[in-house]
Amino acid sequence: MISTKRFFTILLLFISSIAVAQELEDKTLLTIDGNSYDAGTFMRVYLKNLDIVQDDSQKDIDNYLDLYIDYRLKLLQAYEMNLDLKESYKKELNNYRQSLAQAYLTDTDVTESLIREAYDRKKREVKASHILVKVGPGDAPQDTLKAWNKINAIKNELDNGADFSKLARTKSEGPSAGNEGKLGWFSVFRMVYPFENAAFDTEVGKHSEVFRTDFGYHIVKVFEDRPARGEVTVAHIMTFDARDAEEKTAEKRINDVYKQLQETGRFEELAREFSDDMNSASRGGKLDRFGTGGLNATTFEDIAFGLKEKGEYSAPFKSKFGWHIVKLIEKHPVGSYEDLAPSLKEKIRKSPRARKITDSFNKSLREKYHVERSEKVLEKLNEVISDSILSNSWQYDPTLKMADLKMFTIKDEEITYADFYKDVMSRQKKDFTNYSSKEEKVQKFYYDFIDKSIAAYYDKNLENENKDFAFIYDEYKEGLLLFDLLETKIWNKAKEDSTGQQAYYDLHKSKYQWKRRLDIVLTQNTTEEVAQEVQRLLKNGTSREEIKKQFNIDGRTKVMMSNGIVEETYNRIPDNFEVKEGVSSIYYDEKTGFYKVILVKEVLEPSQKTLDEARGAVINDYLQQLEKDWMSSLRNGRTIKVNKKTFKKVKKAIAKDA
Repeated sequence: MISTKRFFTILLLFISSIAVAQELEDKTLLTIDGNSYDAGTFMRVYLKNLDIVQDDSQKDIDNYLDLYIDYRLKLLQAYEMNLDLKESYKKELNNYRQSLAQAYLTDTDVTESLIREAYDRKKREVKASHILVKVGPGDAPQDTLKAWNKINAIKNELDNGADFSKLARTKSEGPSAGNEGKLGWFSVFRMVYPFENAAFDTEVGKHSEVFRTDFGYHIVKVFEDRPARGEVTVAHIMTFDARDAEEKTAEKRINDVYKQLQETGRFEELAREFSDDMNSASRGGKLDRFGTGGLNATTFEDIAFGLKEKGEYSAPFKSKFGWHIVKLIEKHPVGSYEDLAPSLKEKIRKSPRARKITDSFNKSLREKYHVERSEKVLEKLNEVISDSILSNSWQYDPTLKMADLKMFTIKDEEITYADFYKDVMSRQKKDFTNYSSKEEKVQKFYYDFIDKSIAAYYDKNLENENKDFAFIYDEYKEGLLLFDLLETKIWNKAKEDSTGQQAYYDLHKSKYQWKRRLDIVLTQNTTEEVAQEVQRLLKNGTSREEIKKQFNIDGRTKVMMSNGIVEETYNRIPDNFEVKEGVSSIYYDEKTGFYKVILVKEVLEPSQKTLDEARGAVINDYLQQLEKDWMSSLRNGRTIKVNKKTFKKVKKAIAKDA
């Protein structure tokens, strides 16, 4: 996580670098074979990388200039090899541009405001009920008016002191009506955005004004408000009775497990052995972390959040899923804004509230390009477009009135009525929204067409419209080109040149040695009792297949086995393992909760690796040698000139800003 002070230091460096780059923007710093490179680009690259460079020698601007020259020489070679014309390169670059552009096709101020709002709400939870009168987005005006009158009548009753719960039970049209409209506790992103706004903006004990969502008209009442409980990670042991079970044993079984747990404290082992939740049993009962409402099981959540200390476990209790014992692994309080902002931003992007960002961005573009929504244009469109658009069957005729006339202009680009008509033809095949009238649908299509057109223009011209985008895009473009260059000149040769690999191996054989190795059968067992029995069977020469067949039954895996030749430093061998042939002692692995028994069939002493055995390491070392030789040859035959006066000014400017 970057500190606030550090962030602003970097930001100021960046801002100052832009100011200096503007002064030196067109000054030639470097020429290579007649190709000129300006000082502004050099400074931006240097200042951008300054904070992340670990090698102090690379922070020295004279040394960095040498690196920059090498960088330009590599790119020059890539262009000379026409690597920028490869279809795979152009395709990947286009995909990246589309992805990168998304960050610039948005309103950052509104985005930041929504992230802050979501974070503030994430720190709270509200308990609320609601009353719903259903009405859909495309319902006829008379049906909408009828619903509006009904919800307002209910609102008047509430304002005059009527009981909210009673009205919710008798007049709400939502699925929660039978439960007096109760929704329980919830936090941000649990409800549709207009509903969330009403719930978080209404005082405790009060009811809201009437508001609308896609489901209809609502009134919400907030009963309680509390600090958010954050999230929690727990493990559980669960038993349940099948619906058609003749004998109900779940409660007895969970109580038997609870007694064993109190005696042994081995929660994970008992979960693997006895839990009916097969998804979590193999993980020692561990569940994915969750927050309020995350499991849709209030009793379970309340008991889980009620545990105080790590390792503490509950007494047996019943939920709608079955019987449980829950153990606390970790509590996760609501994190800092800096930590949560990226994930909140992504949630906002995928939620309907992102429409606020889009609307604000489109409005700014309409102002930027002086494009207005025209009522006169709408009148003309409604004259031309028939009611058939409501059934998505309207047909465009090139001879239509005004087809070739200009509808609006974006800088130097004219958008005609024909462009809009074609868009209607395409869009109506995909738009299944119910509209109350032709006029409503035409207006929606018209407004969206304007926004889509200006956004497309802005996107197409981003390199000219936004210098930050142009710099980042060029940086990636060049980086991708260098990747292809290295792949062509170095990596492919290192992988495919078997003669060169052999020669390199022969010269450096002493580097490629086996450490002491073990030919083993590794067993991981769920309990110590199982491990003891596996140990006995291995000593008796029982095969792996027979051991697994004996223990892994009824869908439960009690023994996992693997075999092969590994170095003695293999990470799955216990740290304190005694290396000798035969069946080992039992080792408990605290990280995984498994008991390990290892059969060492043979101990192989250190020896020379063959080329085939060492090929991966040889290729890597050979690659580095090829790259070193290539770098040494980069400047051969090149005419390189540095403008010393400009470079002196660059050094002075950077020293001042740094």
